[in-house]
This record gives sequence, C-alpha cells and structure tokens, in this order.
Amino acid sequence: MLTLAQSNNKAFKKLLNTGEKAFKRLHEIGSYKPEDLQTEKVYKDLINQTFDAFNFAIVDNDIPEVMRNALQDNARLFGGLKTNAQLFEASKLLLDDKGNLKPFSQLSHEYDKLNITYNKNYLDAEYEFAVGSSQMAAKWNEFADNDRYELQYRTAGDNRVRAEHDALRDITLPKSDPFWNSYTPPNGWNCRCTVVEVLKDKFETSDSEKAITAGEKATSQIGKDGKNRLEIFRFNPGAEKVLFPPAHPYGKVAGAKTVEKVLENTFVPVNIDAYEKKFGVKVDRSFFSLLKKETTLTEVNLDKRIRNKGAYYHPTENYVKIPFDERKRNSKWNAQSIIYHEFGHAADIQRGFQAQKEVVDLMKKHKTIFAKNDNELFKSVDTQLRKMGYEAYVNKEHDKLEKIGACADTVCSLNYNFGYGHDKSYFKKRGMSEAEFIAHTFENRYAGNDVFKEIMPELYDEMIKLADILKTK
Repeated sequence: MLTLAQSNNKAFKKLLNTGEKAFKRLHEIGSYKPEDLQTEKVYKDLINQTFDAFNFAIVDNDIPEVMRNALQDNARLFGGLKTNAQLFEASKLLLDDKGNLKPFSQLSHEYDKLNITYNKNYLDAEYEFAVGSSQMAAKWNEFADNDRYELQYRTAGDNRVRAEHDALRDITLPKSDPFWNSYTPPNGWNCRCTVVEVLKDKFETSDSEKAITAGEKATSQIGKDGKNRLEIFRFNPGAEKVLFPPAHPYGKVAGAKTVEKVLENTFVPVNIDAYEKKFGVKVDRSFFSLLKKETTLTEVNLDKRIRNKGAYYHPTENYVKIPFDERKRNSKWNAQSIIYHEFGHAADIQRGFQAQKEVVDLMKKHKTIFAKNDNELFKSVDTQLRKMGYEAYVNKEHDKLEKIGACADTVCSLNYNFGYGHDKSYFKKRGMSEAEFIAHTFENRYAGNDVFKEIMPELYDEMIKLADILKTK
C-alpha cells in the first residue's frame, strides 16, 4: 500500500506539471477544439496521465479481465472528457473584450488556479471515488446469483458517515432487486459505504420500496438551478462495468461527443465492422489508439511479391493481412485475438515498443526465471502445452487449441528451443522474439487467454500490466 501511495503521489505531481504545459500550449495555439486532443502531444499526455492515476485504483483489485478492461476503457474516456472540460474552460479566458489574445502573463494566475482545481482538488475526489467504484465492481462480479444469499448495505460505521447514507445501513435485498441498480456504493464523493454478501436466512429481507425511497433521499441535493446534483451517482459500477457516473458533468461540456469519437475511432480500420459481422466477434475499438497512423486491414497480399498465406503486418506498405479463413470460423477467439496480435505488431513498429525498458526488463526477468535449474521450467511448460494441445486437437476444442498455440509461441519468444509456433530461424532474426512477445502481450490484454493464465500466471499478469504501460507511451 505504501509503494502504491508513493507511485500515485508521483503520478499526481506529474499530472500537475503536464496540466501546466497543456495550458501553455493552449495559449500558443490561441484556440481550442476537441479534435486537438488527437493531434497535440501534451493534450494526449494529459489524458494518458489522468488515466494512469485512475488505473492505480483498478489494478489494485483482483478483477476479471472483461470487467477490468471495461473499467479501464471507461477511465480513459473519463480522462479524455476531463481534459476537454478543463481546456474548454481555459480557452474561454484566452481573448480580451476586443477579441485579442491576452498575454500569457495575464492568464498564468488563472491557469494555475484551474490546474489546481482540476488536477489536484477534483482529482483527489475522483481518485477516491475510483477506488470505491472499482472495489464494488470487483465484489459485484463475485456476488452469487442464487436464492441462498442476499446483499446488505454497510457504512463505515463512524461519526463521519452522512445521515442519509446511514439511513441505508443494513438494507438487505436480493442481488436482482432494482434497489442495487441505482444505489450501489459509492453514492457520492468520498462515500466509504460498501455492500457485502449475507446468508438469506440470517437477516430479514428489507422492503424494496422503502429502500428505494431512502436511496433517493441519499442521492438528492437540489441546487439553485433546480437540478439534483447527486442524481449522477445513481448507477451500479459492477452491473454497468463503468468506473465513473455515466451522467457526470464532464460528459455535458461542449465537444464531449466529439471527444468520445476522437478517443474511440482513432485509426480504427474502415472494414472492421464487416470483419466482426463475418466472424461474429466484437473488437475493442480503443485498442487502435495504439496506432500512430491509419493501417489497412486486408484479407489478401497487397504486396504482389509476397506469397504468404498466413496473417502478418507489412511495415513498409503499412497494412495488416488476415486471411478470412476456416480457422477463424472455427475459433472466435482466434478471429478476435489475431486482430490484436497483428495490429500489435503494427503498433510496435510505429511506436518503437521493442526499445522500451519495460519490454526489455520483463523479457529478461522471465527468461531468467524459466532458465533456472537447467531450463526445467521451460521443459515442464513445453511438455504440458504439447499434451494439452494434443488433447484439444483430438477433442476438436478449437478455441483452446488456439490459446495453447499462443502460449507455446510466447515460450518460443523467450527461448526458441522450447514451445512451438514460429520456427527457430524466425526467432534467430533480430527483433523477432521481442515482436512476438509484444504481439502476444496485446493479445492477452484485449482477448484474454485463460490457458495462459493457468499455465504461466505470473508472466500473464505482468504482460497485462505491460500492455497498459505501452498504451501510455
């Protein structure tokens, strides 16, 4: 916890510095539009570092991949909307009454106040909310869906608990009750309430209508404009797979809809919809924000000199070729993961991931771990994967067979004398081990691989973290 707190404090300080740079860049440009978030590096840095701050809250919990991915995507969107909100507010101060750009010295004090407001004061409250929200999302996923258990609302139990929240204490209802759709904690900024699972026969079931009335009161605060300022907290982080209130004011700032499109559609291949429809899969659009330029998805070789029948990324022509074949019709996992794998190669080449210290260090660490005791761990994993692969082949478990193959190819990237997939001559080429390791990293992060997690859990978890680090580079 101490290490996490120190890392988080460092991230918060870095964010203040980036906020200052962003306001200076805003003044240099002399105007702001949401599309600038896609082109201005310091704006993108502000989004990424805001995400990093909230990501501490997510990764500190044991959350299943699908839930974690959704929360992280929501945190990144929130970071984009927050960046837009502060730049939009700052842009309104740029011009004087005559429409002339004010000198920066005249704006610096106001910009410092804005920076502190957004990237310290608001951030502190938002981070604490993210901690509570991610914890509830993790718990919600673990709560049972049966008649034996019910859920019970709990407060922190001290004199800091708000009276409105204390009125919800010990409310006990089934997981399916509509109360939990709107009043699952956190129910406000700095809310420390939680929900626990209890045996149904140990506690009396509460009256649902009375509970909902109490929940409405706990999340009601009418402002001078007649609007309820606490209504945004009526949501369920776990059921909706979101970290922040969907109706948060950042989403109502001018340009918010454009920001969503900018973040979601950056370099998404134009024919990805057709690909998804053909194979019945869904691709995470946020993944393509890793790319630095538009990269074509094709099912044929665009370079006529190439006779390759498989999938690959062509760096000089900048396209990804993925054959629309029987293999993908047999395995939805392959159809989905191959997108992340091959476009992962594209992102690697375009952004120089192989040179990143985090990649080098992680590969070195696990090469050392696997090589201890005369490569016994390499041998053990190799044997286990080959046995599992044969059984999956015999039983025609296509998804499992593909996942096993991905595990084996990752082993090859660490030591080409073990595993299988690409052959030795491929891995003897400079950079190929790193390239495959990175591609499988993104594959694990976005498609998930339960076989990998079972066989090599430590490496799997660290590859997931690496993918999120690389996304911020």
